[in-house]
Amino acid sequence: MKRLPRSFQEFLERKRCEYGSKFDSSDLAPEFIPFYESQQRIKVDFGDIVLTGTVGVTTGWKPIFLLMRTSRSVGSIYTLSSSDHILTA
Repeated sequence: MKRLPRSFQEFLERKRCEYGSKFDSSDLAPEFIPFYESQQRIKVDFGDIVLTGTVGVTTGWKPIFLLMRTSRSVGSIYTLSSSDHILTA
């Protein structure tokens, strides 16, 4: 089943409306934005482990990208930052 693309800009606008000046997107690593939008599976090197999944995002006033391991995942312990390396795209 093909997923429809997501808009990162729409996500930001929605959260700015929801949280106002408290909203802080500084922890959202820009290199993961295209993969959040396309929902393409990627392989990420965390330094001590390499994992595959899609990019999701947390809710709240200071969101962070997550590596969602399966299509059934509703959360993840694997947060994505600029120190993590994308191996495949």
